[in-house]
Amino acid sequence: MRAALAASVAAFTLLAMPLMETTAAKAQSERAEPGSIATAGVVREIQFMLLTIGIDPGPIDGNPRQMTNRAVRIFQQRSGLPQTDLVSNEPVPPALLERLRQAAAKVMLKPESPSAPPAPPTQAITTQPTPPALSPDRFASCTYSTDDFRVGGRQYTPQSFLDEGFDGTTNRAVINLRQRLDEARQIAEGVGGPALLEVQRQARVLAYFECRQKIEQASATTR
Repeated sequence: MRAALAASVAAFTLLAMPLMETTAAKAQSERAEPGSIATAGVVREIQFMLLTIGIDPGPIDGNPRQMTNRAVRIFQQRSGLPQTDLVSNEPVPPALLERLRQAAAKVMLKPESPSAPPAPPTQAITTQPTPPALSPDRFASCTYSTDDFRVGGRQYTPQSFLDEGFDGTTNRAVINLRQRLDEARQIAEGVGGPALLEVQRQARVLAYFECRQKIEQASATTR
């Protein structure tokens, strides 16, 4: 009798285990913080925020490849966070998202600050030809705002931005910036607000390098 009862209990346990595991997995999934899984949308948001604060994540494509994880680790190191990689459809550390959103918000909200009146960009445009690095004899007609080249708390010149980001190649900068601008516009449509200001900044930077590209191409054809 006892042997039969023990066998029945064992059989019931074996049958119930898959149901128990499914229920536990469902409960764990329900407890997961919304947006803390590295879906393509979340990864794109992370890539966009990294780009906003001046850390190049590579293409904003929702894929956590080597360049994206390199950028994530740079941010984690600067923020004193544990070093981790993003893995598709795996959890994202909540602290990483929180710190990254805070950092990106500070950058994107800066143009709206009362302490940043529109006067400096106008002054930058009028005085732009004077710095030697800009080669004013060639690119004097390509006006720009110095504020547009302040990324992640660091002030670039157009030339240093070109040298560090694109190996000094204008054509490469134009191709890359066009792709980034298209991606940023798609994201900004869903985010709105300060993200639209970042899109406008990227558009002005692209317009400057497109102007330089035309001048360089014209010079090449006359040789």
